[in-house]
Amino acid sequence: MQTDAGSGLAEDFLLAVYLDGHGRVPHYRTGLDFGLSAAMLMELALGGFIHTADGYIVADHGTDPRDPALREVLTRIRSSRTPRRTSEWVKTLSVNAHKQLSAGLITHGVLARAPRRLPLPTRPARRYNLLQPTRRDAALRSLNDPSDHSDHSDHSDHSTAPAAPAAPAAPAALAALAALASACEATPGGQEHSEPEAQLQSLSPTCRQILNAVTDCIQPLKYTWD
Repeated sequence: MQTDAGSGLAEDFLLAVYLDGHGRVPHYRTGLDFGLSAAMLMELALGGFIHTADGYIVADHGTDPRDPALREVLTRIRSSRTPRRTSEWVKTLSVNAHKQLSAGLITHGVLARAPRRLPLPTRPARRYNLLQPTRRDAALRSLNDPSDHSDHSDHSDHSTAPAAPAAPAAPAALAALAALASACEATPGGQEHSEPEAQLQSLSPTCRQILNAVTDCIQPLKYTWD
């Protein structure tokens, strides 16, 4: 799990949960797009860039995250003319979340766009080739063993942007990753992911509110799963 405040949680969610074993982008009705946008919001919260107040997302002023995708999200929040509730941001940001995050992973040589789309049961799916399998393996280890606080990241500095705020504590980021997978009812690696009370308690109030927003967004989709 990367612990840099500008990269880590959202990319790990994309690699370990969002994309399937074939690198395919999931169908909208799985709700994983909401999980991905929530991962971006949680990473901003863990980095001290946003917080919630009375159910609304509020951007804090100061330095920006180094990751371009997170900077774009933060800019959108700051430039919004009217305050938006947490669930509104989860829905709004879900539209292009995977394209924003995959762009960075492509630049860093982790993913590559596949030349053709593979069929899903209902439609063709965009597909990526995984060029660095160890990166996904590290993300899966972080997800399947949240008690493992070791740093599995590649410490190469891919950015020359100004330094971001202090990196979030690894346990909180790991707990957020596992909690999001559970909220999306995702089972990467064939493992079920529960939400132990201790893990949920380690999340900040802002992250817990984002997690609740994901559940609220996914709930209506469940009626279309069967």
